[in-house]
Parts: sequence; structure tokens; C-alpha cells
Amino acid sequence: MTPDLSKEDAANSSSPCIALIYGFAAREHMQRNLLRWLRESGYANTTLYGHLQAIRIADDLQAASVKGQNIVVIGYSQGGLEAVRVAHELDKRGVKIALLVTIAGGGGGRLFPHRWADDPRTIPANVARCFNYFSENDFLGSDSPLEKNLAVPVSNKQYIENILFAKKDRVSHIAITKCYPVDKVCPRVSEKLLNRLQSELATLQQDRP
Repeated sequence: MTPDLSKEDAANSSSPCIALIYGFAAREHMQRNLLRWLRESGYANTTLYGHLQAIRIADDLQAASVKGQNIVVIGYSQGGLEAVRVAHELDKRGVKIALLVTIAGGGGGRLFPHRWADDPRTIPANVARCFNYFSENDFLGSDSPLEKNLAVPVSNKQYIENILFAKKDRVSHIAITKCYPVDKVCPRVSEKLLNRLQSELATLQQDRP
């Protein structure tokens, strides 16, 4: 886990409480990219977690929710699968998630035994908005056929968006979360993921529960 603010500072922050979950062997990649990008975008209340920490993550987010913070969960690769597991755990506790973002949460990662019982495509009712990203060029993080990647809601009150990077976009498993150097970021990733995420988070920062 990579903490950022003191508990007191985090509680007083107007920013959403963001749990960023990295995948197998992807901690340094997340530190160099999405974690850095989120904090440099003004979201200091972001904590990086591993992909086997669902209960601990849920405990931390539940505590933040009690303090009136919007809850955001972002997961990449195995972390995307763990993000949905966290959402299900928080649903059991009655904790709402303002935004869930899953990125390349499928493919080879689903072969691990501890994932066999997971249902990463059914988004529980406590999630208000979900953005699910996957790429045709990413066999490590995408299921085949493509239809198996689609996240589905359990309530008509939820907003779920499945966002595909087509083959022509040339978005690999690494490129889908690459944020630096800026001139090396895939334009489609900037457009469809980073810019969209920035817009969603800005709305949440203005709209505390």
C-alpha cells in the first residue's frame, strides 16, 4: 500500500477518496503512471493498493465514506478484477461507490485460482457510475470473444459504460495505463480514458455526498 495524506488531512480533503489498485507485478508501473498522474492532477487523496487486499481496501473506503467523502475505485489488470471484488464487499456493507473504473481487468488474469469464483462483469447496485476499459490488442487483460468483457448493471439506476480500444488504436496492456512521458501517451488513451477520468473526478470534487 502506498499512502499519501495523513488520516486527518484525508478526512478534511474535498477531493474524493481514491483507491488505485495495481495488477500482478505492476506496482512500479502504477507508481510511475496513474498514481503520479492522479496526484499531479490534484487528487492527493489517492492510495495505491495491491491486487490481493480487497478487505483492507474496503475497510479504508468505508472509513472515508463515514467521513462524507465520495468513494472512487480504479483497478488495472488483476487490480481491475480486485476493484469489482471491493465493490461487492462494500455493497454488503451498504457503502456507495461514486465511480468504479476497471482497466484491462480480464484475459490471463482470470486464470489465477483465487479469481475462479469472481464475477468481474456484474457491477453491484452500490456503484453509481462504472467505466470499463478493454483493448482488442491486449490478450493479457481482455477476454475472448469481446462480448465477455462487457460489464453489466444490476439496477436501472446505474450508469455503466464499456469502452473498447479497437485494433487500429494499437493500445497494448502497458499502453492502456501509460501516462508519462506525455508525448509518448497514446492519443486514444488520452482522449477516452485520461480526459474522461479527469472530467468525472472534477465533478465528484464539486459534489460531495
